[in-house]
Amino acid sequence: MQLICLFLLLFFGCGCGKKKPPPAPPKFPVTLTKVEQKNVPIYIEALGHVDPIITIDLKSRIEGELTGVYFRQGQEVKQEDLLFTIDPKPYEATLKQAKATLEQNLANLALAEEKVKRYQTLVRDEYYSQIDYETLQANFASDYALVQQAQGQVDSATINLDYCWIYAPIDGLIGILKVDYGNLITNAGQSLIVLNQIAPIYVTFSVPEIRLPEIQKYRRQGTLKVLASYEDFKGETFEGKLDILDNQVDPNTGMIQLRAIFENTNRELWPGQFIRERLVLYTQKDALVIPYTAVQLSLNGPLAFVVKEDMTVDQRSLKLGPRQDDQVVVLEGLKNGETIVLEGQLNLSPGAKVFVPEKKK
Repeated sequence: MQLICLFLLLFFGCGCGKKKPPPAPPKFPVTLTKVEQKNVPIYIEALGHVDPIITIDLKSRIEGELTGVYFRQGQEVKQEDLLFTIDPKPYEATLKQAKATLEQNLANLALAEEKVKRYQTLVRDEYYSQIDYETLQANFASDYALVQQAQGQVDSATINLDYCWIYAPIDGLIGILKVDYGNLITNAGQSLIVLNQIAPIYVTFSVPEIRLPEIQKYRRQGTLKVLASYEDFKGETFEGKLDILDNQVDPNTGMIQLRAIFENTNRELWPGQFIRERLVLYTQKDALVIPYTAVQLSLNGPLAFVVKEDMTVDQRSLKLGPRQDDQVVVLEGLKNGETIVLEGQLNLSPGAKVFVPEKKK
């Protein structure tokens, strides 16, 4: 029995003297990315709408039957293209009548003038009474006034006759016809169709007044570029330039309106369309950029985890610049080409070990 106890004592005593190896430090799965250096445009983004530079609501200046429509709806037309005709026959008749009246008054004026000249000598030699001569002069003045009146009627009739042919005042795009061929236009000034100039074209947008000094500063240095996109600037993008800065801030909204002009050669932008704009103020050269999701916000400010060669992480405080889309400019805290953690920062602390999981096939 004593031997058994001695054996057990030696066995357990030797076992207690051995130390267990420390557990391996945990590794955390992460996604990595690189710090990039590139030129970054600094811009102001806004939502605006497309406006034609010129909009003309074509109207009839006269009444009459619409006898001709010389275009297809939605067609582009050139300046001086014939668009409409209104029945000219009533206005031609009015012009003939006015011309006849003018001719009659001119004949009367010529006779009155001849009488004044003929009796002028007789009055001076007292062969004709002064009062009768003054009557002749009054008749001459009256006939002269009638000639002027008749000439005005001829001019008015000529103008009204010219209004029977309606031409395009500008190059532009025809809209939808408001009055069909053959209808009687009974209201002078009735709208016939809308004509829009769409190349070039405006994009109008508003920005907060707090950005106004910044816009003015960079505008003084040169023309500012404006980019436009239907949605998120990841698809088709159009380039224009800032053309007009409104002369006042809206006191009700605190916004100021701006207008950019686009060549719109291929007619991509359409009047009335809502579209996103980016007013590019300047381009920051050789800026360090990282995805915004790599930035962690703490009580001490933004930070990122930098991965060292041994796959441990170091925590860096950052000084950030402007954010553009899903990236942000880093002013201080990182170097070009450094590897940082993009996803998986939740369990990390300085010195933590990380690994990149293999992608599933």
